[in-house]
Amino acid sequence: MEDISLQSRIDVLSEEQVMIQDSAVAFIAQDEELKKVRENRFTQPGYDAQTWAEMAEAGWLGFLVPEEYDGIGLAFSDISLVLIQLGKGLVPAPFSATAVLAARTIVKSDNETFKKARLPALISGEWKPAIAWQETRATLDVKAEKVTCADGKLNGEKLFVPDAGGADAFIVSAATAEGTALYAVEKDANGLSIEYAQRVDGGFYATLTFDNVAAGEQVASTGVAEQALAGALDEARVAASAELLGVMTRALEITVDYLTQRVQFDKPIGSFQSLQHNAVDLFVLSEISRSVLLQTTALFDGDASDQERAIAASQLKARCGDAALQITKDAIQLHGGIGYTDECNIGLYLKKAMYLSSLWGNSSAHRGRYAALVL
Repeated sequence: MEDISLQSRIDVLSEEQVMIQDSAVAFIAQDEELKKVRENRFTQPGYDAQTWAEMAEAGWLGFLVPEEYDGIGLAFSDISLVLIQLGKGLVPAPFSATAVLAARTIVKSDNETFKKARLPALISGEWKPAIAWQETRATLDVKAEKVTCADGKLNGEKLFVPDAGGADAFIVSAATAEGTALYAVEKDANGLSIEYAQRVDGGFYATLTFDNVAAGEQVASTGVAEQALAGALDEARVAASAELLGVMTRALEITVDYLTQRVQFDKPIGSFQSLQHNAVDLFVLSEISRSVLLQTTALFDGDASDQERAIAASQLKARCGDAALQITKDAIQLHGGIGYTDECNIGLYLKKAMYLSSLWGNSSAHRGRYAALVL
């Protein structure tokens, strides 16, 4: 089988972007054997605390936070380079959920005192918030209805809160008489109960139940909350899509390596034309996803409207979700029987793809949203 390079394309990166990418490559190289991934599976909080501390020390948690709040304020085209590498390394850390969704929700909110006090703590890794917004299955609607805030008390239930086990507090959307608002609720608040469920990738989702829980500080008022949350969620979907690109890219790299090494009938199985065709088809899928990601990050770095961003985010999330699932499933098939065993790392990539593809809306939900916004 001829030598195949999956890095044959020419990515035009600035000097600063090369430095960002190189630092991310070096970061994931610390766990090439995925030992941390295996050690933290199905164990609370579901991610590696040391990895999170190292990210904070490197300044990564402030990538999308403006400088006025002690952040770095990078563009999406910059941070996507890091997210791709995090996906390739299956890095056990809630980067998209905390450093993107939570951070950007707070940045877009209108409580300046809260932002100045809490964002530096988030960036340093001292404070880990989680966003609790979803109330029903298979919804992309950010309007709060089932969790209510009346007389300063929260009541109701939030579903599918990722990485809640390691959170210090929750930013909770709640219905008020004037509309949806966001409140900060400490994890140990009286009346708050948390039920955890294992995810397929080894992390955890949580269901939060509020029983006359005191509403904490208001993070976003009713005139701002829905727009802030919706905008941050679309940014988080771009981040998750970049991670998915990393997952599918690395899964294909591992598979091509396997095809060149596994010998049957005195020759590498990668020399068989049918397997070559399959591998090329998967490569094309990954490169289309890469192109859509580049297009989307460029749009998010510009002055696109909220609707244009929503359309692009849904298009990207659907594309990358479908592609990652197809590539990782076929990668297991191309590995043969060994691919189905837990000790073979290729299965970890399928499980991560399954999680990320459903996070903040699966492909079907985003195709529906795309159609509703465009037609």
